[in-house]
Amino acid sequence: MGLKELNIKSEYRSFIDDVVKDFYVPLLSEAVLYQRAVGFFCSSALSMVSRGITGLIENGGKIQIIASPRLTPEDYEEIQKGYELRTIIENSLSRELKEPDNEEEKENLSFIARLVAQGILDIKIAFLTTKNKISIYHEKMGIITDAEGNAVAFSGSMNESVNAFRGNYESFDAFCSWTADAERVFQK
Repeated sequence: MGLKELNIKSEYRSFIDDVVKDFYVPLLSEAVLYQRAVGFFCSSALSMVSRGITGLIENGGKIQIIASPRLTPEDYEEIQKGYELRTIIENSLSRELKEPDNEEEKENLSFIARLVAQGILDIKIAFLTTKNKISIYHEKMGIITDAEGNAVAFSGSMNESVNAFRGNYESFDAFCSWTADAERVFQK
């Protein structure tokens, strides 16, 4: 299957649609690349869409996120731990460092830290300065691409957070690369 076989609406509204179940999980399950640019990112949002991320991982996929520097201390710590572990893993390949050996070791390595450590997730922080003033990066868009190169771009009010997925009133528009909206889907 692929993105073309999914029923993708042109507009999603959080008070009408279950955006996690109706959009994120099915699309991420078919994806090999998830690119997201948001003003606010919270790792718990990735946990909410973990069923879709599982499919992305099985497809050999990657997640790339650009966000403003407004992270919780816990998110910053988990991201930092993931990058430190990635470095340790890369430096230890010659010693055949493997996945954690037991459930206790797995539980000690959190979901987001594991994704970063395994090279599946990369997070970049956007700092904007204009005329001696620091501005917040607040764009909200994403692109989900499948193995055939089909892509769905989306843009709207939704950040990558639990509040955006479940609490706030949010909306976004979706554009498919295989439809008349193809010019609205920018792929590198």
